[in-house]
This record gives sequence, C-alpha cells and structure tokens, in this order.
Amino acid sequence: MKFEITGQVEEAESGRGVPGVVVSAFDKDLLFDDLLGEAMTDAQGKFRLEYAEGEFRDLFEKRPDIYLTVKTVSGRTLSTTEKATRFNATPHEEFRLKISAEALRAAGLRTAEPVPTISEETLTTLTCLWHLDAEDELGEQIKADLKGKSSILEMMKDYMAELKGELDNDAPTFRKLHRLFELGSMPENVEGHYYGVALGLRTGDLRGIAAEHGNLLGYLWGESIGGVAPWVGKSFTPMSEGDRRQVIGSALPDDVAVSRGINHFNVLEHAPVNIALNTILNFLWHLKEVPEAERLRYGHERNGGHFVYHRAFSMCDKTPREVFRLNYRFRGLDNNPPLNYLIDELVEIADGLYLGQLLFATARLLERYDSEADSETYKYQHFGYFLLFREDWNGEARRLFPHLEMPRAAVTSRLPSSALSDDVLISKIPDKFTGLTLADPVDGDVDSALVDEIQKDLSDSGTVIRLLKSYSDQLMEHPDTRSPVFAKLHTLFNAGVGLTTMDGFYRGALVSWQSQGLLAAFDINTINIAWRAARAFSPWTGKRFDPVDEARLLELTDNCETMDVPTFFCANTVVFRTAREKFTREIMKAVGIWIEDATEEERRLHEYDAKTFFFISKYARSVHPENKGKSVFQFNYRWKALRNPIPDRYCIDELVQIAEGLYLGKVYYATNPLEAWDPSTDPSTYKYRLFEYFILMDDEWHGRRLRIGFDLENI
Repeated sequence: MKFEITGQVEEAESGRGVPGVVVSAFDKDLLFDDLLGEAMTDAQGKFRLEYAEGEFRDLFEKRPDIYLTVKTVSGRTLSTTEKATRFNATPHEEFRLKISAEALRAAGLRTAEPVPTISEETLTTLTCLWHLDAEDELGEQIKADLKGKSSILEMMKDYMAELKGELDNDAPTFRKLHRLFELGSMPENVEGHYYGVALGLRTGDLRGIAAEHGNLLGYLWGESIGGVAPWVGKSFTPMSEGDRRQVIGSALPDDVAVSRGINHFNVLEHAPVNIALNTILNFLWHLKEVPEAERLRYGHERNGGHFVYHRAFSMCDKTPREVFRLNYRFRGLDNNPPLNYLIDELVEIADGLYLGQLLFATARLLERYDSEADSETYKYQHFGYFLLFREDWNGEARRLFPHLEMPRAAVTSRLPSSALSDDVLISKIPDKFTGLTLADPVDGDVDSALVDEIQKDLSDSGTVIRLLKSYSDQLMEHPDTRSPVFAKLHTLFNAGVGLTTMDGFYRGALVSWQSQGLLAAFDINTINIAWRAARAFSPWTGKRFDPVDEARLLELTDNCETMDVPTFFCANTVVFRTAREKFTREIMKAVGIWIEDATEEERRLHEYDAKTFFFISKYARSVHPENKGKSVFQFNYRWKALRNPIPDRYCIDELVQIAEGLYLGKVYYATNPLEAWDPSTDPSTYKYRLFEYFILMDDEWHGRRLRIGFDLENI
C-alpha cells in the first residue's frame, strides 16, 4: 500500500510559497526515527512525497507517527514539526509549513514569484519549418503530423511509438527526423540542465536489404529498453581556461569557444532492464552518484559520459551544415568505449527544443583521436536521434514522459489551458468519463476499503481511462504478481455491472497480464515482461458482438446452447498490416485458425482486416470462485466448432461495465486441460486461473485513449 504526504512551505507573514527547500518526512520511533522520504518544493513551494508500508511497518506498528523537517539544500534546518508529531497517520496527510520571513532572509531564500506560462505558440511551433519550401514533401508530412497535437513533444512521442521495434533502418519516421535536423538552426547558447529522450536508434548506415530489415539495435531498444532507459538528459556548463588546456590541449583554435557537458542517468528500482543497464554503464563509464540536492531537483541519481561542445561543421556527410558538436572523443575526458568513439550533433528545431543525432566512428578505433581529421577518416555512421528540451518545456515533458520520473521541483512554468488535454480540466469533462458505474447491490467479491482507494485514485486521475492507464503503467513498471494494483483491479471488476447484452464493435486495450504458476516464479510477472517484445506481433484491435439465430447457435455449440438468455456469436478483430502482423497471420493459417475477412463496410468504419478467435457470449455467473458468483457477460472459446487453437480452446473471458461505454474484462484459462470440455461440468473441475485484464470501449472512450497514449500498439 502506498502512503503520500503533500503540502506547501510558506512564508508565515505573506503566505507566499518557498521554492527550492528540502522537506523530509520521518516516522518517530523509540530508538531511531526512520526516514520515509524527501522532496524538494516546486516553484510554488508545494511538495509531494510517497512511501510504502515497508518503510515504517514493524511487528507492533501499523501506521507511522509522522513529523517533517524543512532544510536548505546545504542542510540548514529551517523548521520541524517534531513537537507536533501526527500519530497513527493516515495514507494521505497534508501539511502547511510556515517559516518566518526573518528566517528565510537569514538563509538567503526568497518566496515564490508568479509561475510563468509557456505559450501555446512555443509548444506548437516548429520554427525550423518557417521557411519551408511548399514542395517539401517530408516537411508537409511533419506539419500534418503536428496538426491537432497539444505540443511538438506529443508529436515526438508518436514518432517514438512508430519507431518502437522498427526493423527498417530508413523508416519514414527516420526520414522525417533527418529532414527536421537538416532544417534546424544553430542554437544561440546551450547552458544548464536539459532533460532528454531517445527518439529511436538505427544500426549505423546499413545498405540495401540489410537496411530494410536489419535494424536490430533499434528493435532491441524499442522493445526492451526505450521505456526504462537510464539516460534522461544532459547538463552544459562553461569551461575554464585551465580545464580547456587539460582536456583538449591545443586541439582546437583559441578562437573556438568550448564548453563542457555531462550526461544524467536514472535508476528505476522497479525495472530489471534498467538496473542491468545501470550496472553495465557503471562498469564501463564509472558513473558517479549525484549530490543530494541535484537528485531532489532533477530526479536522476548518476552522472557520467563527459563531452566538450562547440560550433563545428557536421561530421555526417548526409547533413552538410553547421551544428553544435558534442564531442566525447578527447582523451582528457577519460571516457571509455564506446563513448570515446561518439560525437553527438545538435540543432534547434523549436524555441528551446533541440534535436540531436548520434555518430559513432567505425574506423581507426585503435588510433589516437585527431580532432582535425575529416569525417571520412573515421567513417562516422549514424546511430539515431535524441531530443533535449529547455526547462520551460518540463511541464509538458513530465506529462508525456513519465519514465523520466521528473520531480515537481523541476517544473518551472505552467502549461496553457488550451494545451492541456481536456482530461486534465476536470470541470469540463462530461460525467460519462469521470464516474464509475457500479453494481447496486453488490454481487461479487468487493472490498469496500479498496473501492474507497479506487475512488481516490480516480479523483487524482480525472477520468476512468486515465485511472486504468495509471494501473497499467504501474504493473508494466513493477512486474510483481503481488502488486496491490491487482487487488484494486479485482475489486473494480467485482464492483462493476453484470451485462445481459453487447452489440456491435468495441475497441480493446490491454491493462495487464497476470502470470500464474510456473510463469510467476519468484513472484515475477513474466508474461508482462515478455509482452514488451511480443506485442508488436499481436494483430488484435477489439471484439465484435453479433446476433445469431438458434439453428446456427446449436450448430456451433453441439446443440447445448438454447437461447435461454440472449446469446451472441462473436469474434476478435485483427489487422494484418505490419511485417510482424503478417507473419502472425501466416502462423495462424498454418495451424488452421478460423479467419474471416472483414467486409468493406467493416474496414471503412472500424479499420480492422479480419475476424478470428470466435466465441459465444451471454450473461452468466463467473467461473472463478474468487468472484463469489459475480454476474458477468461471459465469452466462451471452448466449443470445438469454433476451431480455436491451444491455449485459447481452454479460455473463458468475463466482462463487466465500469462506466458508460467502458468495460473491464478478465481472461481465464483452464489449468486442468486434460478434463474434456462439457458445459454441464462444475467450472471448479477445470481449475480456471486469471491471466489477463483488458478493456473494451466505445468510440468516445477510444478518442480519449488516443489522447493519453494508452496501449496504442494495436492502433
């Protein structure tokens, strides 16, 4: 269970917030007080920190006894609430901490100024396209991609999704990024901290058939690393003359202004891939732990990978122009391979937004680096693109790129209301999207305390679809089968409304897999981890429900289903457009899976290519004992005439309504497959176990799903 503490540090006399101070929370004990967490106040003096039960709970203590301290980043204590400890604190506590103006002046602190708003024009204007030739096809495509987006960053997030697992080394999105780099301007000055995201990696300058299908580096990055990558940005600082002489000597003319930079890295404790990569990077590059104040302000834990930067001509023969060169190759920087073969290049594509390309030397790797040698000497090849953004973009970046784990303290500007998704503007959202539809009376396994927690989560999320996305993100980031999020999903399902009918097409999205048995060894949700690589091969887009006449129903169900309740003949909908989806289709054909091509109307209205994995659906009682007889809309894949393959021929899905037009489903598989299917057999005989949560949604919910980027792999 997660606990949180929120509040604001204020000047006592004026009530104005105090930014940039450190708030620490402690659990008061008899011998040693436990540190629960720390946070730096944001630009308005507000703070929020989270902690888990394990950080305070012991044999005798079920709730913490909380007090807070406020200190400067140098460690000077400004305030403490130890004498007013909150005993048996609730999961959510709020504080208003007041400090006198005299104490603030003595510590050299100021109160908060009004937080500026980054303009909508800045967020949505690619300045590099201002003088675009009307016949520039790629430029016009980029303009079309940006249309309707809240910001350039949102478009870039779409580009990242398009490049995820991309095997084409010269994919259309790579060509668009190349064009943006060509059109970018020389930055006036780059100084200070910049968050960053890697947009996509290439496997050098492959040619021919290898270029079309050989981007193994990009595929690995997109499927396994991109969402949990350690790298989160760079900092740029002036370089003293002494430092310059020591690092680069006389390698560059005196009239070339040179500065120094360093990279930042996050440690994501919940992501095994991130931990493994951090271990490798520590070994290769000798990363250093950051000062505590830097960690609290920006969120990253480690620094490493030094470079010098200056204006120069591009080392890439495909971008003949002047760039900001970020050079890791000087021996005085003490970089280890492969960093000492790297040159980054940077251009400005919008106000405060910078596009970079990575160039690695592929020749003369054992020779001493010569800064005056031309690009042909070292045969630099292009390995991908990254993005850096100035601090006034941080609010938008925090919204779109949660893996950066950006603290509130790093956000120094507000987003304009017009740039926010209307999911954020709660007062403008219709009730359909903000309220849960729950069964009354309750007819399943419902924990009322968990329902209260879900309602609180919903209040924080704003809409039900955002709530489900937050649960999905947590389960993807924390692959633990014991996650408390599963208990919330179970309760939400059991609190939902059992249906008697469904009609037409509903789009679908995965919430999470839940591994069972041997697949959950050491309580690791192995299917969720594997799904990161496998999902690109899944052609599923949703489900279709159609009426069926009694004769056809009897034919499909061995004369067992008799229309005692409304019953439907249904299918999963799929697309076969990417190379991986087409590969899946060939496998399906090879094993004899029943596939029906979509009609022209279905293709036009709902954008799916075929129907497959057929099932019979109707109102029923849940087959799983933990649901305690819950009323559900049940999908039965087990009838032999449906020709479903293993393991789907052992599958039962169940669905409930949780909001108007939005449905939460569970997927069960029989773990006693040797018992022949018979509808009259007690379901407990088959030992059904839960393996997946999914949602179905109408078109209005789908529109909101697109805006927040929830499981878009099947779009």
